[in-house]
Amino acid sequence: MAHDFSATARQLAPYNILGSPGQLVAIDGRCLSGKTSMGRFLAWHFNSSLIESDLFLKGNGEVDYRLGEIRRIINGRLKRGRSVFIEGITVLKTLQAIGRKPDVLVYVTRLNNPNYDSFDAVLTKYEQMFAPQAAANVVVEHAWTD
Repeated sequence: MAHDFSATARQLAPYNILGSPGQLVAIDGRCLSGKTSMGRFLAWHFNSSLIESDLFLKGNGEVDYRLGEIRRIINGRLKRGRSVFIEGITVLKTLQAIGRKPDVLVYVTRLNNPNYDSFDAVLTKYEQMFAPQAAANVVVEHAWTD
């Protein structure tokens, strides 16, 4: 894969990710856009942590998360003044469900992403409700290569 993640880190510099109090940074985008790879790099770069929301799916075939666990992790890290990154395909909806808004929103789009998405109907409705790309502080457009 070819993407300069450090360019995105530079774009986030003005948002005081390393400052206190900690920042909640959400990474949104469609399936296979590179959210997790981006999040892993950014969490490492900013000496922070990443919540990979897919790890908290209930396993019922829906985009349905164990919200109590996500809330506990976010609250614990922010309480200690540590920034936390969270990535997911419906991250704004997830955060709304636990009573949180991100301090910073990154939207990742893959220019050569195949248009197939098993959650297309869910994501189209989500995008109409939350407009994550328009709401983003930073939009990352890139082409991945294998």
